[in-house]
Amino acid sequence: MPLLGPQLVFTLVMSSIMQKVIVPYHSFAQWLLARGNLKYFNYPSDDDLKKAAGIIQSRGRHKRNRPENFNKRNGAALGDQTFTVPKNIDIDLGSETLQPSHLLTIRYYGEFKWLLDFTVMATVVYTVTEAYYALVDTKGDLNLSLIWMVMGLLFTLHVLFSLTSLYFKSDDAGEMVLCVTFGFLFLIVAMAVIVIDENYLEFGVDDAYDDFLQGAHEHLAYSELESQGPMSRTTFEFLLAFVAALLGAFMTFPGLRLAKMHIDALKYNAHLPHMQILLHTSFLFPLLIALLWVKPIARDYVRSPTLGKKVNMTGDALMSDETFDIVRISFIPLFALIRLALMTQYLQAYLNMAHERIEQMRKEAGRINSLDLQKKVIRVFYYLCVVALQYIAPVILLFCFSCLLKTSAGYSYGVFDHFQSNATNASATAMPNSPPSPSSSSSSSSSSTIADDVAAFVNPVREAKAQLAFALSVLKHVFSPVFFKGIFSFLIWWVCVTWFITSSFGLAFHSYVSTNS
Repeated sequence: MPLLGPQLVFTLVMSSIMQKVIVPYHSFAQWLLARGNLKYFNYPSDDDLKKAAGIIQSRGRHKRNRPENFNKRNGAALGDQTFTVPKNIDIDLGSETLQPSHLLTIRYYGEFKWLLDFTVMATVVYTVTEAYYALVDTKGDLNLSLIWMVMGLLFTLHVLFSLTSLYFKSDDAGEMVLCVTFGFLFLIVAMAVIVIDENYLEFGVDDAYDDFLQGAHEHLAYSELESQGPMSRTTFEFLLAFVAALLGAFMTFPGLRLAKMHIDALKYNAHLPHMQILLHTSFLFPLLIALLWVKPIARDYVRSPTLGKKVNMTGDALMSDETFDIVRISFIPLFALIRLALMTQYLQAYLNMAHERIEQMRKEAGRINSLDLQKKVIRVFYYLCVVALQYIAPVILLFCFSCLLKTSAGYSYGVFDHFQSNATNASATAMPNSPPSPSSSSSSSSSSTIADDVAAFVNPVREAKAQLAFALSVLKHVFSPVFFKGIFSFLIWWVCVTWFITSSFGLAFHSYVSTNS
């Protein structure tokens, strides 16, 4: 069996399709935003503000108040031409449907488009590769779909880091303090969670460290290297807690933003009970996924003979441990589909903030600069992709973690196992032992010269392949499925918990603010 197999050809084909077709012409991210379901509010022009405020207007050509004209008309060079208007001004904001041409002026649109399109292609590659692995016995092959998922994971972490760094560069120091506070809080919580008994939270972190330590010691002994070991248990747990704290800090503002959009989406869909049910389900789904790793609530309940007796009158468990692991991981793609289906509702709730800001301003006394009023409206439009990334990036992070957990931990779908056994038996019976034919011996002398020429080219390739296979075998021995199962299970549970905690905190905060405003 080749080291890479047919999946290498499929990977190259899909990368070419993504580069030549998907990104330039058929972007899923562009379709998701500009398919005609999102409407944004235009900022009021200077002439509209002067007319509403009763200010005498100077003659001049009126420019249409599109977002792309805002910087041209209200740049630093025109700062001395601003004027003030009453805050209770009666101004009507016009709305327009979001078009693909409008997306080019939105901040972080390039990052949003690349991340979402790459995730779609990585999902296609992963799905086809998993189907190929499920139907064909390919033990020893390098699963290239994992490389796509690791790249998607790195891209998502880079985007979350960039979004978090925006709050450190802003003039408001409170946002930076809030992010740092949540980071230190999650560091303490992660250190406490890691040492919890496995009978309550079944991550397998202890087994992951023991298996990693044993594999590392065996590799060091095989290589005849003197070492006390890769790291101590305390160092391992602290590094894992530090990574968890960073992820928790990255989840701070996505959670707060999700809470605000959730409140607004519920308000705008108050007349649709089925939509409210979907919105509440989407909000509570991370908590449901996190509870699946709580052993007394999830696995022990499913494996309980008492429960099985009540359900099927036999006393057997509802499902095996392997089936429960697959079902638990399958909840994450389902959650991703729900969030993706409701993305338009949440983003429209965010875009409606422009109108809400003007309505809130009209309740205040005093006057406001015309440029500041226009910024209240236009900033909502310009930061649409920032909010979209805060909404979708944690979902992509969870999805990548779930795919890496399923494949690297060696989970099997089970239903396709008989296909692999049949394929193995067929390949074994299809190659009977037979003596060499006379034609082969007669042609051996004529082909010896060609074989020598080919060997000069093939041997270096075989040596490189052997070295790569040896390196992969060493990595598989040190970083075994037990190790990946413990690490990725903890990270999935942690992202869900921190995201739900920050969302719940934002839900309470925004509800309190809206109640007292």
